[in-house]
Amino acid sequence: MTKRASALPSKYDPSAPKVSRREQLRQERRRSTLFWNVVVLGTIVVFLAAVIWYVFANQRPGPLPGELIIPDEGAAVYPAGQQIKYQRYPPSSGGHYAEPAPWGFSATPIPEGTFVTNLARGGVVFLYYCPTACPDVEREFQDLVKKAPPEKTYNAVRILVSSYQRQLATQIVALAWDHELDLAQFNQDLLLRWYQRFVDLGPDVQP
Repeated sequence: MTKRASALPSKYDPSAPKVSRREQLRQERRRSTLFWNVVVLGTIVVFLAAVIWYVFANQRPGPLPGELIIPDEGAAVYPAGQQIKYQRYPPSSGGHYAEPAPWGFSATPIPEGTFVTNLARGGVVFLYYCPTACPDVEREFQDLVKKAPPEKTYNAVRILVSSYQRQLATQIVALAWDHELDLAQFNQDLLLRWYQRFVDLGPDVQP
């Protein structure tokens, strides 16, 4: 009859130093403290990363090459349809009507007293002048309006594009309240930076 396999040797070593209950509790506290330190530190790192991302994501571009600061002409509100005279054309401030034009693209010229209202509400206005038909320019503007991101206050693309009845110094003029940028040709990147720089800046920001 074969012998039964002997039991596994015990891990107990009587010669090993004994760990007191107090030391065990101390070690457990150290492990617990280390764990919570790691959790707190990780939370702080994630929070700081989120703050940094938010700051950079919402940072406005600085002044653009060729940007002009235009003297302010006030912000008086006139009855709809009343003729308004400006010191500078196209106007980037001054008298305007109570109601803005719908945001987006318009091949029909928007009255100055109306698009100045859009500027006062915190939008940007892109004017273009074509002595003859310019479908390519109009198509590029329509694509720009589709690609522009909504601003965060009202979740809307606050861009108004309009043909202009007066001859401009350049084919395209970008406007914001008290600011102007003249462009010899369409430049989507520059126009989007203009939008990001000035959207929601005006004397009467509202929907």
